[in-house]
Amino acid sequence: MTGRRPPRPAALLIDLDGTLLDPHDHISTRVAEAVARAARVLPVALASGRVCEEVAHFARLLGLDGPQVSDNGSRLVDALSGRTISDVPMPADQARRIMSRLEADGMSYIAVDSGRTVRRINDVKDWRVTVITGQMSGQEETVTRAAEDSGDSVTAIPSMGSRGEWYLNYIRSGSNKGTGATAFCRLAGVDPADAMCIGDGLNDLEMFDAVGIPVAMAGADPSVLERAAFITASLAEDGVSQAIERWVL
Repeated sequence: MTGRRPPRPAALLIDLDGTLLDPHDHISTRVAEAVARAARVLPVALASGRVCEEVAHFARLLGLDGPQVSDNGSRLVDALSGRTISDVPMPADQARRIMSRLEADGMSYIAVDSGRTVRRINDVKDWRVTVITGQMSGQEETVTRAAEDSGDSVTAIPSMGSRGEWYLNYIRSGSNKGTGATAFCRLAGVDPADAMCIGDGLNDLEMFDAVGIPVAMAGADPSVLERAAFITASLAEDGVSQAIERWVL
């Protein structure tokens, strides 16, 4: 681990893919125990591009019982009940446009409509869509399409899954992991400047800017490493547990 010792954080947010989860969606025993110990001394939330039921599932596995940040920051969900605490849906016409284009291009995707995961435009009922996540063929396509599809009302944010696959996360413009982290801190009664986050991907950049103690995993995307105040060990080396053991507990 590198960097000077940070102040002890008042809250902790942790990314899932590439940070907590390995390519098989497994969390090591050491990391799970460290997260559980941290949750006994300060508010802890997962902050992920994954949909709300997946985030709540992993939160419960880790023994977390408070608000969690899902849908790439567009939803706060209660870990125990799965109930939505707050959400930021995109304009319905824009959600229709994006899903129609993805389907026309033969691309697979998932979307969250009023907290319910759907995989086809015909399955959308309420058109209260907080995130649309399309699977891309690689980094180049993801970055290119993100620039093409981002606009005044919807932003497309690239992310990489735990198996190295690339995704494009469409959310309402102005909503991101940073706003999700800020909303979590508000509910926890914590100044974001006193919060720590741990992440590794491009969709963590806004969260790194929103909190006072951003920590990157070793081997993270270069732009993430540049924005981090501190760097912990890699996923293979249980970097999350090392950060918690050194800087939180």
